[in-house]
Parts: sequence; C-alpha cells; structure tokens
Amino acid sequence: MISWMAFVVLTAALMLALLWALRAGRSGGSNDSSVAALAVYKDQLAEIDRDIERGLIATSEADAARNEISRRILAADQGASEIVASAASPALHTMARVFVLAVIPVIALGLYFLQGRPDLPGVPHAGRMANAVASNDFPALVAQVEEHLASNPDDVQGWIVLAPAYRRLERYADAASAYAEIIRLKGATSDLLSDFGEALLLANQGLVGADARKAFDQALALDETNSRARFYTALALRQEGKFDAALAMWREMLASAPANAPWRRTVERQIVGIESERAAAPALDEEKLAAARDMPATDQQAMIKAMVDRLDARLASDGGDIEGWLRLARARRVLGESDAARAALAKAESQFQGDAAALERIASLRKALQLD
Repeated sequence: MISWMAFVVLTAALMLALLWALRAGRSGGSNDSSVAALAVYKDQLAEIDRDIERGLIATSEADAARNEISRRILAADQGASEIVASAASPALHTMARVFVLAVIPVIALGLYFLQGRPDLPGVPHAGRMANAVASNDFPALVAQVEEHLASNPDDVQGWIVLAPAYRRLERYADAASAYAEIIRLKGATSDLLSDFGEALLLANQGLVGADARKAFDQALALDETNSRARFYTALALRQEGKFDAALAMWREMLASAPANAPWRRTVERQIVGIESERAAAPALDEEKLAAARDMPATDQQAMIKAMVDRLDARLASDGGDIEGWLRLARARRVLGESDAARAALAKAESQFQGDAAALERIASLRKALQLD
C-alpha cells in the first residue's frame, strides 16, 4: 500500500511540473523579456543622439552604433512576434494539457497492468529471506547461504549447498570458487576436482584453460576411470588440435562403457564432429610440446606462444596451408587470444575464396571455437 501511495504522489508531482511548464509557456514570460530588450535598445539610440550633441562621439562612430542597435532591434522584434504567435494558439495548449492529464496516466497504467503484478504485495528483504523456503524463492535461498558463509567461511556444508546452486543460476565463476572452498576444507577427490574443472570450463565459455586442465589431470590421477575428467581431457586435446589423441581417448571411453551410459551420445557427437574437421598435418611441434610439459607454467606458455607466432609468420608468407590456418586459429583460441583467432579465420577465408570445402571447414571451426 505504501508503494502505491508513493507512486501516486510521484506521478502527481510529475504532472504538476508538466502543467506548470505549459502555463509558463502560455503566460508569455519570454515575450515580456523581448519587449524589455526593445525598450533598452531604444534608450541606447537616444543616448547616442545625446552623445553627438555633447561632442563625445564622432558622426561615423555614431552611425555604426546606430546600425548595430537597429539590427538588434529587428532581431528582438522578430522573436517577440514568434512568441506571440505561439501563445496565440490555445488549441495547442489545450491538447498538451489533455495529453498530460489523461493520456500519460492511461498509458502508464495500461503498461503496468499488462507487464506488472499489482496483485503481489511488497515483500521486504527480511520477510523474503524468512519465507524463502515456503515460497520456493531460489535466489533468496542462495542469498541466505551466502550471508551464512560470509560469517562462517569454514562451513563446508554451506559451500556444498552453494556450489551446485551457483551452477543452476549459471554463475559459473562463483561455482568454481565454491568448489575450490570445498576442496580446501574437505580435501581433493576425483569427483570434486572434476566439478571444479567443469565449472572453470563453463566460466571460460567451453574452453579448457590451464587451471581446468590441471584439475582434470589431478582427477584422473586419483581415479583413471572418472568419465567426466576423461571426456574433458579429450576435449582439451581437441581444442589443442591433437585430434588423434582426442579420438583415441573418446573411442576408448565408448569401448569400455556400458551401452546405457548417459554420456555416450555426447561422446559420439564429439567423434563425428572431430572427424569432419580433423587436421592431417602434425601438431605444432610434438617433440617440443612434450618437453614443455616438465617446464614451469609460465615457460610453457611462452614456448607455446613462440611456436604459434612462428606458425603465424609462416602462413603470412605461404598461406596455402588450410591445415596450418585451422591449427593457428585453434592455438590462438586456447591461448585466450580470441580476436587473433577470428583474424586468422578471416585471413583463411580470404585465402581460400572459391574453395567450398575449405570454407566449410573454416566455418565449422569458427562455430566449434565459439567465435561466431
């Protein structure tokens, strides 16, 4: 009820302000100012005549001053005439008043009753939190747990509840942080590491980044049969352009899984997709990549970046290698260089104009890498 009264008061205040503006426009205040300006200019003309009589100003200077003042008088007189003509249109002001008093409220109320919910009472924050369970208010339930964990950050049960709730709300980065808290408090398990890596992947729009890949590797070290960790490890291989390794892992999953495995169709779709775009050329440099696995993470990134840059430079001088362009785009995307990946695919399209098969592969990869 209070909110309704507040809306009524605000609406009335707005309408009064609009009506006052219309009244001010009708009253001719601007016309009065124009008339006053004309009177000032006429006094200035008279003052020039008096200065001539006293010998204070030359005739030539007096003529120039008269011309300037005359010009200003004409401008002020024209402005006053326009204002008078406008003020002399009572029908226009009547229509404006009708619009303010009738049309605006009708439109506002119509939109509110179409889009709003006037039947719902206002619920204060405290009341909403207290009745979150009874009203099945999921965001309010999440807020309750967040408030609890703000003062009890070591309550592992709270994080266990919050992590999947964040996923349901598509707050994937928050979900990853919640899983990290669970691992901190409860210890790492293969399933928890898979949950953590999956949340990181979803927050990264489907790309298996370095942190997610590390989580899946740790999950497999604890349980080599973990299907989620195996699937996402194969997906990481696919995103890196290592199609043979990805296919081998997915096919092994299918061979060892029961016929009713819930993820079977997903794996089969990945295999079909990879076979349509797989590159026959070798990886960027398999020997160097294998050696880089023992390097610190920063050195690995620098080494891979240098290899990718060399591939880019080669394609700039010899752009007829479709496999190289596809590999370059995938590598740029894995490195987080989305704009560079888009640019690589655009250059490839320019290079292979008229080659329908190549253009189809480029379009397929652009979609797979979510670079549309």
